[in-house]
Amino acid sequence: KPSQCEDTAGMVGGRVAQSVSAFADINDNFELPEGSVKKGEKYFKKYCSQCHSIYPDNRITRAGQTQLGPTLFNIYGRASGMEEIQNKQGDERVEGVLWTDGPLMNYMKNPRVMAQGRIQMNFRGINDFQIRVDIVHYMRTLNWDNEVLAYPEEKPASFTPLRWYQMMKKAQEQK
Repeated sequence: KPSQCEDTAGMVGGRVAQSVSAFADINDNFELPEGSVKKGEKYFKKYCSQCHSIYPDNRITRAGQTQLGPTLFNIYGRASGMEEIQNKQGDERVEGVLWTDGPLMNYMKNPRVMAQGRIQMNFRGINDFQIRVDIVHYMRTLNWDNEVLAYPEEKPASFTPLRWYQMMKKAQEQK
């Protein structure tokens, strides 16, 4: 008997081919070229971490971060529409997609097309191919095998107004 994941993958498989191929510059069989996880982490912080957590419980770990988007923990290989979205306003869920190399690359290039215009995030997309490759390499590490993410050694400090001010002041001093 197929697992729930296999059932879901089978259900979305047909729709993935239809929905992604209609607008994508990268097909579903795309094989990710070499990239840098370290650079991907840097670019993820720049482009994605404002609204997306990398932890299974979607916790906020730095000042200025929100929970507007779903956690991107364990995103690779997950069927879209299964994630819980905090503070969701409107229907911005992308459905019928299995998040693998091709769909992730296409979504990062133009999320509005993939979501049929139903997104509220202030993200215009990333045109640079290599930056998207590096981010996908990093996103592949956001899973249960990454013990730092799955089992943090200490609970992150809560962000009281004083804590937020101290962190912002420290960040300004480092510039």
